[in-house]
Amino acid sequence: MNVADCEDIAARLAAHGGREVDDPCQADLVLVNTCTVRKKAEDKAFSYLGVLKALKRDGPAHAPYIAAMGCVVPGGGVRISQAFPHVDLLIDYSDPDLVLAELSEHFAPLAPWEQGLPGGNSECRQDAGAPRVSGKHTFVTAIRGCDHLCSYCVVPAARGPQRDVPLGEVVAMAQAHERGGEPDIAVLGQNILAYGRSSGPGHPGFIDLMETLLAETSFPWITFLTSLAGDLTDEMCERVIAQPRITPLLHLPLQSGSDRVLADMRRGYTAAHYRRMVAKARACRPDLYLTTDLLTGFPTETEADFRETLAFAAEIGFDDAFMFAYSERPGTHASQAHPDRLSRAEKMARLSELIARQRSISAERHRRFIGAELPVIIEHTALPVGGALAPPGIGGNELPPTGSGVGATEAVARTAFNKIVRLPATIRKPGEYSRVRITAAKVSSFDGEEIG
Repeated sequence: MNVADCEDIAARLAAHGGREVDDPCQADLVLVNTCTVRKKAEDKAFSYLGVLKALKRDGPAHAPYIAAMGCVVPGGGVRISQAFPHVDLLIDYSDPDLVLAELSEHFAPLAPWEQGLPGGNSECRQDAGAPRVSGKHTFVTAIRGCDHLCSYCVVPAARGPQRDVPLGEVVAMAQAHERGGEPDIAVLGQNILAYGRSSGPGHPGFIDLMETLLAETSFPWITFLTSLAGDLTDEMCERVIAQPRITPLLHLPLQSGSDRVLADMRRGYTAAHYRRMVAKARACRPDLYLTTDLLTGFPTETEADFRETLAFAAEIGFDDAFMFAYSERPGTHASQAHPDRLSRAEKMARLSELIARQRSISAERHRRFIGAELPVIIEHTALPVGGALAPPGIGGNELPPTGSGVGATEAVARTAFNKIVRLPATIRKPGEYSRVRITAAKVSSFDGEEIG
C-alpha cells in the first residue's frame, strides 16, 4: 500500500509539472512516507529522517522542503518534531488526496493547486495514475484502511477504517494505466476480499470489482492483494481465481498454524478453514502459486504452537513466504492483553528455524518449473550480471533500478506470479511480454532463456 500511495502522489505531482529525482539534494520537496506496521520499519523511518538533516546544512535558501506522512506521524509526531526539527511538515494521513491537500496549504509551489484534490478533477487524477511503462507492477488502490482488528496490527489505527474507492473510479484508474501502456495491474486493499462492505448494502463487492475490471480492461494479467483467509469463499475461487486473466498468485497470510494463537491474534479463521480454502483455490486454479505471511514469537505462542506452525506450513506447501518475528506495536489490543514476554533471542531462534524450513519447501516446490515455458514481462534489459536482489516485493522479489547498463549482460523479467527470471539477453523492451524457458530454479529467483 505504501508503494502504491507513493506512486500515486509522484504521478500527480508529475502531472502538475514536478519531476522525480533520485538524489534528495536535487529536490525542492522531499516527502517521507513512514510505516509503523513493524518496529523495524518505524526505526528505518526515524533513521532516514535523521539523515535528511544534512540537507538543511547550507541554510533554508538552498534546502528542500521536508515533509513526513504516513502511519508513524499520528502517534509519533511529537517525537519527530522534537528529534528532527528540520522536518518542515507532519502530515497525519496516508491517503494521497489528503496528503496533497495538506501539502498545497504549506508548500508554496503547490499553493495554486486545484486539480487532483478532493472535489477537483477526478479525470486528471486518473490520468496522472499512469506515469510510465517500466515493466514493474502498476498498482490500483481499491480499499484504504481496514476494519479487521487483528490484535497485533496497527493498520486500523494508523490508516483508519475501511474506505472503498468507488467502483467507477477503480475502473477509470485501471483504464488510464492501460491507455498509458502499462502491461498489467495489481488491485490493492489491506483486505481486498472485503471490498464493498464499508459502502453499505447493494454496493458492488469483491467479485463485482474483479469481474468489472476483467470486462472493462484488456490487461492479460490482473493481480489482487491482499486476502484474508476468513473472507475467502468458494464463489470467489470459482468466479475470480479460476479466471485465466487473473494471475495465479494468491497471497493468503496464515500468520500461525495454531488455532489457539490464531484466536489470540483475532484472525477470524481456523487452520481447518485455511486448509479447506487452499484446497478449493488449488482445485479451481491448478497453476496456483501460493504465498503467505508467517509470524513467530507472538506473546502467547508456546513451543508447541510454533511446532504446529512448522508442521502446517509443511502440510500446505507454500511456494514462498514472508516471515517475521513479532514486535509489539503500541496501542494494539495485543500490547494490552498479551504483553510481550518472549525474548528477542527466542523469537529469532524460532524465526531462523522457520526460514530454513520454508526455504527448503520453496526450493522443492520451485523444481516443478525447471523446463517449463512461461509468459513473462520484461523489467530490465541491462542489469549487471549477478546484480543483487532488493528486499522482497509482492510474492517475490523486486530489483534495484537499472543503472547505466555499462558492462551489463543480463536481462530481468517477472512471471505472472511475480517471480524474477534472469535472462542472458532479451530482444524485448521493458514492459513488453515475452516467453521464457526456465533453466534453473532458486528460492528467490529463476534462471531462464527467452524463446519468443
